[in-house]
Amino acid sequence: MISPHRYRATVSYVGTAFHGWQVQKNVARTVQAVLSHALSSFAGSNVRVEGASRTDAGVHAEGQVIHFDLPSARPPDVVRDAVNHRLPSDVRLLRVAEAPADFHARHDAVWKEYLYRWSRAEVIDPREAPFVAPLSEGASLERMRAAAALLPGTRDFGIFAVRLAPGETTERTLRTVTVEEDGASLRALFRGDGFLRGMVRSMCGVLADAARGRVRPERAGELLATGDRRLLSPKAPAKGLTLVRVSYGE
Repeated sequence: MISPHRYRATVSYVGTAFHGWQVQKNVARTVQAVLSHALSSFAGSNVRVEGASRTDAGVHAEGQVIHFDLPSARPPDVVRDAVNHRLPSDVRLLRVAEAPADFHARHDAVWKEYLYRWSRAEVIDPREAPFVAPLSEGASLERMRAAAALLPGTRDFGIFAVRLAPGETTERTLRTVTVEEDGASLRALFRGDGFLRGMVRSMCGVLADAARGRVRPERAGELLATGDRRLLSPKAPAKGLTLVRVSYGE
């Protein structure tokens, strides 16, 4: 029996027209399905793709990491170019490398970074509009930072999760939340060992309401302390969220 050859790739995609990452019944256009189809066409046999993070519908990626097996060894650049030729224009393999046979894109990840972008501009440039969420002009950097400072730590983040898998633990380690300002833009970068489904967008809904003055910055801490879902803000729109980096301890 011939052993398959494992590869690791960094993937970028615009999530606007995808129904999320994961293959779903009766939903053809997911990122995982499109990648699997292109790789299978290249390999001449069925290729399954595993990703580091299962992004939701409408969420983008600049640094998603995947692994896959090919039946025969091929030069990484040849794999990249041939697969990109078979992919639609809103998803690309940026880099491909050979990987150890036991490498796993999700299980081996040490931490991940998600970036959320808001715009306080009176008119949002159409080139930016698919990737930022609108925010009122008076939204405050200081109030958003004060709320963000209450989030990091190893704790139960179940209050911010949606649709948990049976038996899934809700404890995660959120290492840092960094909020920056650039003109009319506000950006929040989340680095964590792992994220629950919907967790970042739920936290960003609270950060946005704190920045607008709709809730006190202390609301973020109250949610973690009480688990009272009645205090939650609406989730931030998916289009503002991007998976920017996955680290494997390099």
